[in-house]
Amino acid sequence: MLVRNLIFNRTRIPLLNKALNMTSLRHKAISNNIANVNTVNYKRKEVEFASYLRAQVEKAPVTGRQTNRMHLNVGGVDPNAQPRINEPEPGPNVTGINNVDIDMEMSGLAENHLMYNIGAKLISGQFASIRKSITGQARA
Repeated sequence: MLVRNLIFNRTRIPLLNKALNMTSLRHKAISNNIANVNTVNYKRKEVEFASYLRAQVEKAPVTGRQTNRMHLNVGGVDPNAQPRINEPEPGPNVTGINNVDIDMEMSGLAENHLMYNIGAKLISGQFASIRKSITGQARA
């Protein structure tokens, strides 16, 4: 716990970890949509990526502290907030079977793949920076 508070929580690692978890969950939802493209009356699923990540980054304008566990968390995001897979408002039934558009799902999958790769590269760089500051040299 001490190492986490001293090192990791002062870096972008916790935020990048949330981004990687988010892209993993989004991949699961998109894969499910693609797998059920021909399932009658299937309702497509999605994960709201941008608003969740924005909520984790933005600072609240009001600050305060929680004096009782029953009180609301003031001035910050809920540390226990988790992204969820949800069913958006049903769009047009483009296939006559359900509301899954395979072209949109495939482009979403490609976008999500890029986001995951970027997040993995950034978190790897954060760990490389920590390693360099501990050892005094970069890994070959």
